[in-house]
Amino acid sequence: MEAKDRVYQALCRMAKSDCQITAAALAEELNLSRQVVSHYLNRLLEEGCVEKTLTRPVCWNIRKQQRENVQGSVSEERKEIEEVLPEVRREDVFDAMIGADGSQKNVIERCKAAVSYPPDGLPILITGESGVGKSFLARLIHQYAISRAVIRESAPLVVLNCADYANNPELLSAALLGYKKGSFTGADTDKEGLLQEADGGYLFLDEVHRLSYENQEKLFVFMDTGRYRPLGDKNWKAAKVRFIFATTEVPEKVLLETFRRRITVQISIGSIAERPLMERLQLIYRFYQKEAVKINKDILIEKDAMQYLCFSKLPGNIGKLENLVQVSCAEAYFRQQEKELLKISSRELQNESPDKDDSLEEIVCPMKVLCSQECESAYEACVTEHTVNVSTLWEEVVKASWDEIDMLYLRYKHQMKTWEKYVTVSSLVFENTAKKMFESSCRLVLKRYGIRVTDQCLKELYLSYKMFSQMELDAEMEWKLSVYFEQALSRAHYIAKRLFEKVASLEQGCGKHVLFLFTLALHEYVAECVELAGLIAAHGDTTASSIAKVVNQACETFVFEAIDVPMDSSFDATIEKVKSYLEDIPGGRGLILLVDTGSLSRMYTLIKNSLSGDLMIINNVSTAIALDIGIKMLGHSSFTEITQSTKKLCSFDVQFFEGLSQGKNIVISCMSGVGIAEKIQEMMKSVFGDCGLDFITMDYKELIRALDENDEKSFEQTLLILTTSSLSEGVKTPWLSMYDVLDGSGEQVLWDSLKTVINPERFEVLKREFVKFFSMEGIVSRLQFLNPAVVVQEVELILMRYEQYYTLEMSGYVRLNLYMHIAFMFERLMIAQDDYEEEQRELSEQEQEFYRISRIVFSEAEKKYRIRLDEYELSMLYELFKSLIK
Repeated sequence: MEAKDRVYQALCRMAKSDCQITAAALAEELNLSRQVVSHYLNRLLEEGCVEKTLTRPVCWNIRKQQRENVQGSVSEERKEIEEVLPEVRREDVFDAMIGADGSQKNVIERCKAAVSYPPDGLPILITGESGVGKSFLARLIHQYAISRAVIRESAPLVVLNCADYANNPELLSAALLGYKKGSFTGADTDKEGLLQEADGGYLFLDEVHRLSYENQEKLFVFMDTGRYRPLGDKNWKAAKVRFIFATTEVPEKVLLETFRRRITVQISIGSIAERPLMERLQLIYRFYQKEAVKINKDILIEKDAMQYLCFSKLPGNIGKLENLVQVSCAEAYFRQQEKELLKISSRELQNESPDKDDSLEEIVCPMKVLCSQECESAYEACVTEHTVNVSTLWEEVVKASWDEIDMLYLRYKHQMKTWEKYVTVSSLVFENTAKKMFESSCRLVLKRYGIRVTDQCLKELYLSYKMFSQMELDAEMEWKLSVYFEQALSRAHYIAKRLFEKVASLEQGCGKHVLFLFTLALHEYVAECVELAGLIAAHGDTTASSIAKVVNQACETFVFEAIDVPMDSSFDATIEKVKSYLEDIPGGRGLILLVDTGSLSRMYTLIKNSLSGDLMIINNVSTAIALDIGIKMLGHSSFTEITQSTKKLCSFDVQFFEGLSQGKNIVISCMSGVGIAEKIQEMMKSVFGDCGLDFITMDYKELIRALDENDEKSFEQTLLILTTSSLSEGVKTPWLSMYDVLDGSGEQVLWDSLKTVINPERFEVLKREFVKFFSMEGIVSRLQFLNPAVVVQEVELILMRYEQYYTLEMSGYVRLNLYMHIAFMFERLMIAQDDYEEEQRELSEQEQEFYRISRIVFSEAEKKYRIRLDEYELSMLYELFKSLIK
């Protein structure tokens, strides 16, 4: 049987007992996803087999079938919910809460779990600011419990605001437990407490932090035993009560630990500012439509009012929003009651001024609310069982090489067409308003970077955002995708990140799937051939941004990024902003920086270590200069050509980056000698190929001396220093012990240093070559003339003696390092032509003892191989053992 037929038959069965059938209820009946069921219901609707209501949520039934009346009385709490959500079905009561399938999904799932857990559910503590909807959620929990038949239909929901009794804990105790006649002054009759009143149902204690510690103790005794004793009564009474608590405070600060332990489930509701933009628009629309129905007039919410309602941090959250809506409608009705369309501006919001944010002004659009009593149906993305999961695309991406990006882009375009088939084009006002605001945000960002996108691209961007904003991405896959796109589509990925940041500022918790889909969507519109990066840093609110935008739009692609520096900003603050940009710089060959003030020598000294490529700083900012440089960058002019051209054209200062070599380099230094470093150099050259990277070998002592003398200028273009031992913490140039690569702890440092010059495939080859090089077999194969079997036994005996004297237990990589060092030391000393110059320095007591023990340990080897360990070799051995013998 086809899935569509299964859905139709299930609808026929359920229609016999319930006329309000939601997609969620059908999904539960058929054990299918709600999206799949919604898809087939819409197909059945097109075929004229079913009909649906215009309610929230959408309810379905067989066409022309007589609906049955819902039996039973409805509680006052249920009526209040149904004012917000007409004809709500009991199983779907949580759909009354905006965000039930979005930002509040996890909250609702935990509430459902707490309600359903046998035998009597679990206590729930709801935290959140005032006005976020804690009381409303408590009523929904009560109604959900009734709908699941875990409590009876007439089970009560008793509400107590503890703040009402904050100054009289004894009166609160009497209200909770009840009391006997004469138990205190004024107790003229026996009185049952709220615990008895809530028997069989729920007791909701709002502002529970106002409950005294004594009353908290009485309450958790009841929660443990189900028994309590009214004031003045010697007899214990029993009741079965489910609890919901709410507080605006931090529970750990206001509730006893013993009391908190009894509350199994704790959930938090975020403020309205933390809600996604779509949900904020739904709230605004819902509240205005409620008022529009009352006064029977359509309402237009103008831009300034929309900006305030959408993006201000309202102190009372949803409660404050509803009050503002009511007041604004009252003000508008008073002034405009003769007009058919009421207009709401900031004037009607009691002269509330929108939070000033220029970046929002251009994206906000007005929203029209109709007075029709028919609620608009909720937006549903309809996805079939056969929709290809986006993870399939990601698997193809991480397996692809750089030159396959065009094929991946075509794959993405094809996938977009597939997804587009299953997304319903919504007619909802708030949905269309959100779409317009999203597209306006995109245009602002893309215009800044000179990207002229088509309507189709905007549609793809919105589709990516709409379908995957709530989907989480595996951390490992996220890292792999970041690595790939930072190299294969570095400039498109950079713009996608800026676009993602803009969208995320509107839509809290936007998933990273969206970021990578944005990158693919923008691939067609960004010139990845621009190899150099450009940056303009100038004082003023928009000086740098305006110049960069002009250049980018003239070049019709991303050439310059901009940093607008406040007039009162310090020089150091500007440097920090530049460094922050360098962490995310697209293009790895170099940076051209235009600044409007400051000492160039000091500037490049402060930022040069944050950059792996060349750097040119020009102490002048103008549109003409930036445009000239931008055109040359777009025309693939080399860094040298741009430098020479700029010197001829400009009469101002230009400062250049200086370093150990003309290009980027890696320094390799091995304590076992330059010979081993040269072998590592050969291995790395074979892996990297012709990538323009210099591999420089240095004697270990020379390296230490250069670093100790703070000769940073020598390492300005150095991407990484590779050693076989640790360097001091004060070394600013990135460095890494080769053995950290072997045990995995240094893999991330190695990648961060080399990702601009090597792709992920070559990086994996490099790691394998390291393991092979530093294996025992690798060491043995590199001994030139000594017998490997004899040397290995000799070294093993030496290490055993050190272990016995110092009571050591060496790890595998430490032992391997010592094997390599000592074996190659024997050969080096046997063929050495010149003696090292002895250093005259004072040794510590620990060093003196180590030298003495080493003379004894190596005495037999010195005689056998006719060598002598001088002060230099002993100092190298001490560096290797130092961390072990402390």
